[in-house]
Amino acid sequence: MPLTLFASLGTAYRFLWNERRDLFAYAFLPVLLVSFVQIAGLWATGDWQLHFAPPAIAPPPVPTSPGDAQIVIGLGNIFSAHGIATIANGVASFVAYVMFSVAWFRRYLIGPEGMTIGAAMRWGPRQWRFISRFFMLVGLVLLLGFLITVPVNLLTSVNPVLGLFGRAAIVVGTLLITSRLLLVLPAAAVDRSFGFRDAGTVTQGKSWYMLGIYLFSLLPALFALVIVAQLLAGLAESLTGPSLSFLFVVLLVQQAIMFIAIASQVTALAEAFRQLVPPPPPAHVNITV
Repeated sequence: MPLTLFASLGTAYRFLWNERRDLFAYAFLPVLLVSFVQIAGLWATGDWQLHFAPPAIAPPPVPTSPGDAQIVIGLGNIFSAHGIATIANGVASFVAYVMFSVAWFRRYLIGPEGMTIGAAMRWGPRQWRFISRFFMLVGLVLLLGFLITVPVNLLTSVNPVLGLFGRAAIVVGTLLITSRLLLVLPAAAVDRSFGFRDAGTVTQGKSWYMLGIYLFSLLPALFALVIVAQLLAGLAESLTGPSLSFLFVVLLVQQAIMFIAIASQVTALAEAFRQLVPPPPPAHVNITV
């Protein structure tokens, strides 16, 4: 049977629907963690009330002279309440996404493994390997993008129109390369020895398929997020005043949809990994009598 994008996406979505109870169980703690850190940061900084305030009209810009004081971002700004809240939110979100992604990759590729949800989500060396592969992937893509950008900038100085097409080609090329190398993430989650060269080899001729897996798996959940955000904004306008509990519910709903989007992408990527990467050879057991 030929490998097609819509067949892989259909398999991924059917799995999510059939295993919706496990999806809820796996995502419950990460959703609660990220939402709690976000609402705590908004409460500590007092910014939560801004979500219920009418949009303010920005004042006209004031012309400055060379002698005016410049705004300097120092350590005091970084370690202010807003800075700490931003850092805490970023760390909590990243940790929750990693825990969930590793556990859900294994849930699809290996199965329930006969362990509790807490054991499946427990942080350990596997999560650190997953993070290292992730940052290696980001660094590699940034390096390739930088090397390609240099000649494009030279081309832009000669012909701006060609430079515009060159930048568009860089964006498309970066997405194609990134989507092909993403297979190292499910490999890290299931403890497979599988590097970037292996990912490039098994996805040869499958660049657009991998790009579709990377992008289209997110679209349904992101569309749902936009619709739900509009509905919640309408409900917020009907309230008589700011409500911290209502904002916490909004954050819970938003994070729940975000984790459904992550689960969709993880499941589709795991299905591509299962289709493209041959299983490891069975271990030989020597029996001596």
